[in-house]
Amino acid sequence: MLWDSSDHVDNRVVAYTRWRYLENYGTFEHRAGVYLFASADLHIKYVGKVGAVRMVVEIEEAIRRGKAYGARRVKALYTNSDERAISLEKYLIGKYNPSNNFR
Repeated sequence: MLWDSSDHVDNRVVAYTRWRYLENYGTFEHRAGVYLFASADLHIKYVGKVGAVRMVVEIEEAIRRGKAYGARRVKALYTNSDERAISLEKYLIGKYNPSNNFR
């Protein structure tokens, strides 16, 4: 499913990044939230959650585990707690049904 920009206004999201090329994930802030991998045309491939101060580490691990298969872009949606990140991740997986979450 294609990215829906209305997800920016979800009440769990306190800040977000623009879509970046996958190799540029190292510049994300170290905050709690979720990250999304997407194809070049923004079909969502994977949704992952992270706790505070682990954004870059978790993205790196997901790439290493093959969760970025078919992805060219990455985006972060920041939350103000780990609990909100978990809730947002569940919602987005249900909405997008990303193929790499089930590999």
